[in-house]
Amino acid sequence: MRNELLVLALLIIIAIIALHGITSEINKNYSVEYPAYGGTLREGIIGNPRFINPALAHTDADRDMSELMFTGLMRYDKNGSLRPALLQKYEVSPDGLDYTVTLKNNLKWSNGKSLTADDVIFTIQLAKNPVAQSPKRPNWEGVEVEKINTTTVHFHLKKAYAPFLENLTLGIIPKYLWEQIPVSQISLAKFNTDSVVGSGPYKVESIKTDPFGSIVSATLSANAYFVLGKPFIKTVVINFYPNEETAVKELKNGSLDSLGGVSPKYVKDLSSAKEIHATNLQRIIAIFLNQGTQKSLSSPDIRKALNMATDKKTIIEKVLGNYGVAIQGPLPPNIVDEKSNPQTTAYNPELAKILIQTAAKKLKKNISLTLTTATTPELVEIANLIKDMWGRVGVEVRVKTFNLTDLEQLVIGPRRYEAFLYGEEVVGENPDPFAFWHSSQRAHPGYNIALYANSKVDKLLEEVRTTQDQIRRDIVYKDIHKEIESDLPAIFLFSPSYIYATAKDLGGANINSISTGSQRFSTINEWYISKQYVWKIFAK
Repeated sequence: MRNELLVLALLIIIAIIALHGITSEINKNYSVEYPAYGGTLREGIIGNPRFINPALAHTDADRDMSELMFTGLMRYDKNGSLRPALLQKYEVSPDGLDYTVTLKNNLKWSNGKSLTADDVIFTIQLAKNPVAQSPKRPNWEGVEVEKINTTTVHFHLKKAYAPFLENLTLGIIPKYLWEQIPVSQISLAKFNTDSVVGSGPYKVESIKTDPFGSIVSATLSANAYFVLGKPFIKTVVINFYPNEETAVKELKNGSLDSLGGVSPKYVKDLSSAKEIHATNLQRIIAIFLNQGTQKSLSSPDIRKALNMATDKKTIIEKVLGNYGVAIQGPLPPNIVDEKSNPQTTAYNPELAKILIQTAAKKLKKNISLTLTTATTPELVEIANLIKDMWGRVGVEVRVKTFNLTDLEQLVIGPRRYEAFLYGEEVVGENPDPFAFWHSSQRAHPGYNIALYANSKVDKLLEEVRTTQDQIRRDIVYKDIHKEIESDLPAIFLFSPSYIYATAKDLGGANINSISTGSQRFSTINEWYISKQYVWKIFAK
């Protein structure tokens, strides 16, 4: 009897297993995967944030955190197009000088307090205030902002500004918290790193700092009040790393799920365990030449020689694994279709060497430079390749590196460099290179780090901002590119691809249309880890 019961029990177990298998197969064939709320995403970021504040964000770490915790009147969708976020609608006058924005009803900060037109106006006035030293200030010059009522804001522009809607992606900050702080002290406020309140997809649960006060990790939870809908992923844990090597090690051993801005040299090792996303960015990498601190760089022949001595193809192959394209000027390839001038841009080390020797005789001294860059492995490797290339034509190069967290304060702000290997992002559907090349932006917090001044280019930069006609704007972009390429205030190297490694089970992450690294988070509310299955006949 006992044996018969055992056999019966075994048959029942087999039947249950078989039924489960059949049911699973039926579900697989007749159901659709849908996102479900839950799960934890462990993201790595290189560097430590100092300003989790959209108006003050300077570094990639700042911008990443601001994208997660704040949102603007508008936000980018998965196609890289602008879509309403905090705003309900907007109206534009025929002359392009007046924009009237109506906010959505019942907007909330992550703590449940009301978000109104007062917060919008406060944020923009802060960004405009020169004392705050906001990198967003150039975008708001000549813009007057006025409150019509609690849900309506009016913008008046002195001059038409074609990319103005891009400005409305600036994350809004809460007036009730920030108005109590003098603008001169705004960069020191605790709300930049602690007790952060925003209206983005995520809010702070906890933050860990090291003994020096730098943020080393942050635990974020889904913001139920996020205007585009509560995110599917319940928790996002951000770990901050001093360098990419450490972060990649964590990614390999399973301590991290995802890491943005991965160097191409790690792609092969990561591809078996991670999903690799790659897309071209509206970013240029160049060596910006400071003619004020290094007088020899004021010689057009020396700048031309440095350009001719730079083998961009080798750099892209060796360092980028071909995840990038060579450039000859200040605008990325998706903005202008380059037709380079072989007299100024072609790789020609023999001619470069002659030019350097001639210049050295005139100056009665050897040509030497300090090349400054960040301590990221990719940039350090490029710097050392440049050192060898320029060394072969007779230029002595000393490479000097700084941590990403120190770069803004010690290098960019005081303009303390001779040759600076760095990246610039010229972004948006109607990109505005004004902050990088207009002569008014040579002083900090402007980003004209080549300290470039050309009155013709200034006029072109002003025109491309105001021109509403797309055909004319495209012509002006090409003229800007051609003029700056001819002057060579920088050695333009390449436009890189952005590589994002994620867990294979992460759903909804689409970065094909992003123009900056931090923009990968613009649709994070649509990402998911947990899944549910609905039969196709019930699916919408």
